[in-house]
Amino acid sequence: MLTVLEQQRVWDGLLAAETRAHYFADLCGRYHRKQKYLTWATLLFSSGALGTLVRDWLPNYLSWLPAVLALGTVALSLWSLIAKNEKSSIDCSDLHFKQNTLAREFEDLWDDMYSDSTPAKLRQLESRAAEYSRTATGFPNKAKLMLKWENHVIQNRYRPAET
Repeated sequence: MLTVLEQQRVWDGLLAAETRAHYFADLCGRYHRKQKYLTWATLLFSSGALGTLVRDWLPNYLSWLPAVLALGTVALSLWSLIAKNEKSSIDCSDLHFKQNTLAREFEDLWDDMYSDSTPAKLRQLESRAAEYSRTATGFPNKAKLMLKWENHVIQNRYRPAET
């Protein structure tokens, strides 16, 4: 059976895990979109047709523009390679799944808080939450985004049941 303080830790763990699950799902989508835009921009800039069109339409004093487009292609390709948006998206997706699973396990613990084995399960879940936190340290701390999802979770958790 859980003490009152342990019950509060279960509830806080549930809300925190749910919030982080939404946060990482959002980050996953952002990284995915960034990579998509970078890929399309690289394809557009690297298109020989664009360089030809630009060169043919430009007055002589702007003849340097095709070279700038070529350099832009190189810059976008390097940025895409260094930013690793695709890997970040996959890692965020994995963290979303882990946090979502953790939230469901905290919820199960909340529903079974009077069992004798519950305190041990709580310590195990808190240990996993700390491990996932360590994994997430490579991602930015976007406070406004986290607050958005925290408010979303709290509003949905405390909303009275509709009759």
